[in-house]
Amino acid sequence: MAKLHRLEASADTVVWGYIGGRQRPVLEVEPGDSVLLRSVSGTPDDEVPHDWIPDSLKDIYRKVTDRGPGVHILTGPIAIKGASPGDTLAVDIERIRIDAAYGFNYMGPMSGLFYNEMDEAEVAIVSYDEERRFGRLGRATIPLRPFFGIMGVNPPEDWGRITSVTPGRYGGNMDNKELTEGTTLYLPVMREEALFYAGDGHGAQGDGEIDVTAIETSLEGRFKLDLLRGTGQSWPYARRGSTLISMGFDEDWATALKASANQMIGLLELQFGLSRREAYRLCSICADFRVTQAVNGIKGVHGLFDTSVIIA
Repeated sequence: MAKLHRLEASADTVVWGYIGGRQRPVLEVEPGDSVLLRSVSGTPDDEVPHDWIPDSLKDIYRKVTDRGPGVHILTGPIAIKGASPGDTLAVDIERIRIDAAYGFNYMGPMSGLFYNEMDEAEVAIVSYDEERRFGRLGRATIPLRPFFGIMGVNPPEDWGRITSVTPGRYGGNMDNKELTEGTTLYLPVMREEALFYAGDGHGAQGDGEIDVTAIETSLEGRFKLDLLRGTGQSWPYARRGSTLISMGFDEDWATALKASANQMIGLLELQFGLSRREAYRLCSICADFRVTQAVNGIKGVHGLFDTSVIIA
């Protein structure tokens, strides 16, 4: 029988600023189990009421000294028993809720789309209403639509440590705002037991994330982790209801767009038996290709295709 596990964010259950390398799991689950996972964002020095800062965040800042080149605090990794390279990890995002009284947005020098315009770092605090449905920022009231900016598996150990900033075949910092509650993310397993992790919680984000951050916040997510055997999948993609979500990543915009479009065409071929020409034509007519994020070195483009237009 499938189990529900709980994984808190603590100094013993997070990695800071990197993925990969000689990581060992902090939790082991069977395929089909669910995990209630908490992630943290922010610093103990955030200019908010003292009781808004969770003790777990203070503890992580005090005790975690082994940090990578990135900035993200990631909860995990989680081992999925029996997962092997060539399999797919299907991550059902069953529930996401904001687990904080506030979020923040950072912009500063040498980051973001206009990286040469800022001489000093600036942090804006976003407070939430009691139901955590809206964030307040200056004159704006922002509907909250939480998602994890980072979800992924670990690459092969011999790749060494990789910064948490850049996305890749392993998923990672995709910053794809379509990966909300009710979506299934499909990740290619790249090493034994997959080693899944999540973090970089966002309360809301625009496509592009142009100043380098969204509403950064702590989240609680419930994930069902299952395996699809021997798929040979190479890159992440997702599905929410009838909508397929393809993804492409590259330093070059055109290459990222082509990768996302080519993946969408391949998914339509594989899942609906269309010819490549049929799928290509339908993508031109029905698919939307959007900038995922523009500021993480490796750029992202995602495609959206409502497959309900295809008659079974």
